[in-house]
Amino acid sequence: MKTKTILSTFILLLAVSGSLFATTRYVSLSGSNTAPYTSLATAANTFQTAIGASTAGDLILVDDGTYILSSKISLTIGVTIRSINGSSAAIVDGNNATKCFEINHADALVDGFTIKNGKNLSGFGGGVNITYAGTVQNCFITNNQARDGGGIALDYGGLAQNCIVTNNTSQYGGGIRCLNSGTTVRNCLVLNNTTTNLGGGINTWNGGDIYNCTIAHNTSPVGNGAGIRTRGAGHVYNSIIYENYNTSGILENWDVDGSTHSYTNVCTVPLAPNGSNNITADPSFVSITPGSEDYHLQAGSPCINTGQNAGWMATVADLDGNSRIQDGVVDMGTYESAPAPVDTDGDGVADVDDDYPNDADRAFDNFEPASGYSTLGFEDLWPGMGDYDFNDLVCDYRFQTVTNASNKVVEIFGTFVIKAFGASMHNGFGFQFANDNVSQAHLDVSGYHLEAGSYISLESNGLESGQAKPTIIVFDNAFHLMQYPGSGTGVNTVKSAPYVTPETVNIYIEFTSPIYSIAQVAIAQFNPFMIADLDRDVEIHLPDYPPTTLADQTLFGTGKDDSNPLIGRYYKTANNLPWAIKITESFAYPKEEVQIVAAYNHFVEWAESNGVLFTTWYEDIDDNRNDSNIY
Repeated sequence: MKTKTILSTFILLLAVSGSLFATTRYVSLSGSNTAPYTSLATAANTFQTAIGASTAGDLILVDDGTYILSSKISLTIGVTIRSINGSSAAIVDGNNATKCFEINHADALVDGFTIKNGKNLSGFGGGVNITYAGTVQNCFITNNQARDGGGIALDYGGLAQNCIVTNNTSQYGGGIRCLNSGTTVRNCLVLNNTTTNLGGGINTWNGGDIYNCTIAHNTSPVGNGAGIRTRGAGHVYNSIIYENYNTSGILENWDVDGSTHSYTNVCTVPLAPNGSNNITADPSFVSITPGSEDYHLQAGSPCINTGQNAGWMATVADLDGNSRIQDGVVDMGTYESAPAPVDTDGDGVADVDDDYPNDADRAFDNFEPASGYSTLGFEDLWPGMGDYDFNDLVCDYRFQTVTNASNKVVEIFGTFVIKAFGASMHNGFGFQFANDNVSQAHLDVSGYHLEAGSYISLESNGLESGQAKPTIIVFDNAFHLMQYPGSGTGVNTVKSAPYVTPETVNIYIEFTSPIYSIAQVAIAQFNPFMIADLDRDVEIHLPDYPPTTLADQTLFGTGKDDSNPLIGRYYKTANNLPWAIKITESFAYPKEEVQIVAAYNHFVEWAESNGVLFTTWYEDIDDNRNDSNIY
């Protein structure tokens, strides 16, 4: 059964408990049983021992374990008994020999236990009996037996709240018996209890106020109220009484006797008598399948926002521990539903989760990298080694992929920040999609920077012509974007030369048919490349990234290049040194004509190990960097 209960989240910090309670005492099966029982180490071994040492206003905290009783626990003073770790951890077992708790004091509270196997066949309460006053809350009460109130019996007073009461039996009130006025049950889930006489789930006799309970799958003899039976001044509010059957298998959710009872804002079948605002609709529980019941309300349930508000709801949570009123009006039943999420654009994504709450065609932003920028650095003399400073083009990048409510790609914004180029050659830059999953006819590209008469040829949709996979040229000549400052080599690689503000190119890729997932597009695995000195035949890619259709593959294996297309080896020397690098953060690149190995001490080990060793070689940690050689 998928029901939930509050696991006594009222656990107190010991430093605070002293200010709220007179004295804190402990019960533990492993305690030394040494008075005054003020630590776990010296804890009493039984509840009654700790109660006997306590005075009004004390707190008794109970350690995990199963406490098997030979006699009832009697609580007649104003103390709180609370489990440390909730009802699943602290178990009170009547051993089918005795009732478990008998409570009689207005300030007495039992909080957060499993209470089971209590037995009191000649009297009130198998699990809990409250006489005149006291409270039981946050408890799981199961498999108890009594003459009156198999699980809980309340007499002339007492409060049971936020409990699950299940599989208990009695003659009167299989789950709960309320006798006389002043008895109250709130936020309780009453399930699968049985009576041999009156009230399978709950029986009220001359009193009893039932608030926001869910009463289901209980059983009684024919005509005696399998769900609830109210006699005299019993009152039921905001409750759901559903799928309770008598022993002949006939639906019998309620039975009444007398005329002073009332049902207000109750969902049951047939319509509840002698009251107002009652309904007979299906409450729309999440599940009523035996073995997997879940009595939370589905969205659209007629029991949502149809209860009657009351003052106690400001301080008492529902059975999940959520605020009792979520959307202005309380729900019927044990669990309060959160307000329906606002979805302004109607795309099925709540505004709180929607990056575009007013646009039904867009829903989510996805960034690569997730934050900040990554950097690409290139050498432009491939297949020769050059000066190996990786600053012939230094470009930061970030992609923003926008998807719709179905997580299909709508558009991609690519931001490319050209920081430096320490080259006399006029180099271009582009990138290719990692695969051919996306039809080039479904793309429309803009934002690229190409000069008139460029050596680049584009299709009408902005993609490069003659490519097997979607290919986008970001710019054809870095010198047309950042003006040479008049001294030094290139731009922003020589400290003595004037600094030039980096230039940003914003590429916009529209998916005219939003049918592709992020995984299909795989923009995070994009294939960036530099075009050397306006020669479209000469591309320089990251190591082991393949060339585009337009590259001259006869250059492979010449100079220092050790590429072998047959095995997918590209753009590496014989000892795995690359001509391009990708750094997962903004990269501090070397000065002009300073080899990267002089700026970064572990670059060679990283490269030669195919990226296995010194994976953080570029970070400013340990002995990674020689700052004097970095621009």
